[in-house]
Amino acid sequence: MGNIKKGEQLTLLKAVVDSNSESFRPIHYLGSKLRILEFIGKVIDDIDPTNSRVCDLFSGSGTVSQFLSKNRPVTAIDIQEYSRVLTSSVLKPLSSYYSVEKVVSECINSEHYKKLMWCLEPMIECEEKFIEEALQGSPFFICDLVENGSIIKFEEGCCEAETVMLKEALSKSADRLKESNFIIGPEALTSRYFGGTYFSFKQSVQLDALLEYSLSLDINDRDTFTAAILSAASDIVNTVGKQFAQPLKPFDSDGKPKKSIVNKIVTDRKNNAFEIFSLKLESFLGLRKTNFDHRTYRMDFSDALDNLSKDVKVVYADPPYTRYHYSRYYHVLETICLRDNPKISKTIVKGKEKFSRGIYRNDRHQSPFSIKTQAKEAFDTLFKKVSQNNSSLVLSYSPFAEDRKSTPRMQRIEELESLGRQYFNNVKSVSVGQFAHSKLNKTDKNFETNYSAEILIVCKK
Repeated sequence: MGNIKKGEQLTLLKAVVDSNSESFRPIHYLGSKLRILEFIGKVIDDIDPTNSRVCDLFSGSGTVSQFLSKNRPVTAIDIQEYSRVLTSSVLKPLSSYYSVEKVVSECINSEHYKKLMWCLEPMIECEEKFIEEALQGSPFFICDLVENGSIIKFEEGCCEAETVMLKEALSKSADRLKESNFIIGPEALTSRYFGGTYFSFKQSVQLDALLEYSLSLDINDRDTFTAAILSAASDIVNTVGKQFAQPLKPFDSDGKPKKSIVNKIVTDRKNNAFEIFSLKLESFLGLRKTNFDHRTYRMDFSDALDNLSKDVKVVYADPPYTRYHYSRYYHVLETICLRDNPKISKTIVKGKEKFSRGIYRNDRHQSPFSIKTQAKEAFDTLFKKVSQNNSSLVLSYSPFAEDRKSTPRMQRIEELESLGRQYFNNVKSVSVGQFAHSKLNKTDKNFETNYSAEILIVCKK
């Protein structure tokens, strides 16, 4: 770990797990349940003391599934592929041994990595020069790269770069990628789509090299390696709050570089993706394997409930609460997993069509639980189908005070309780207590914290 100091290693390792740990956070996750796992587990154990199968219906980052898997079999379901990968890796840890140093060494010495480094060399050199100039007091150039240095936008003729050197570097790298046949397949997907915007170009090449290397592994081992890549990407991403909803906005409304923006850019982009990946892979390889039959699926919640096995005694559901779609925060991780060169959504700005700033997938999932006109029907489907399976339901939800500035929820707790009573004989709400959701936006835009932020609606026959 040549470029990571001892203190930095300790900070990173706080987020990973050893074989005796009770909880694990694979990525930075909005609305993470990491702090209330014990409470969720106790409620489920009270409903089903026999430790029978539980279904984690919106499994997200996999923290709930991993915690519950210690004592009972888990079926984890989510419609997003990145979630399936993460959950699979924590529920079914590898029993085979891998030398992390050997993996990284083989990746660095691969022909793919060398070729990709050649393709992106113009952009890497340009970025490093701009960072050096920013540290010397000229931040405009690196801000131009963060705002406009996207290869996919350049390829599509949507580049608005102002710096001559940046335009030339984009052109050279785009030509080299085309010459190397790296614009049709997934070999350079992270670099083309997210380099410059979410990651440094050197980091994006490293991530692409790791993803390509994972294809050489046994298919049963790929999820773990991909999960470690996702975990590393979540740590090094150059955004506020370590989420992927929006890239940094380096310029203010007057078109001038924002104050302290250089420090934010440099701090994240100096990290070596290979080194962070090594730490993450060690943590995944250290997870304790259980003897239960855990299952993971990428499915729509309604289809999953139609096919739910009868041995599921409890369904734990943590659907979105607000109009903000979770896919907006994790679309980069989804694309990294799918590696499918997606079409990018566009927006109209001042009458002109532009690529979305976040480089969102055109087919980004829109949850019905986050759409006001569809939420009630979605919840009705949830209650009805869980009931039809003769399972109990533990529904995580968050109330809000209408007289405060917190984001309104799609349903009120009272409405959900009323819906639940149409299908279950026993419905009650249990407060988690002093719990507040993690907030990924800037501190000065946070509203008053609601310390009754989490409610478990418990529904039994």
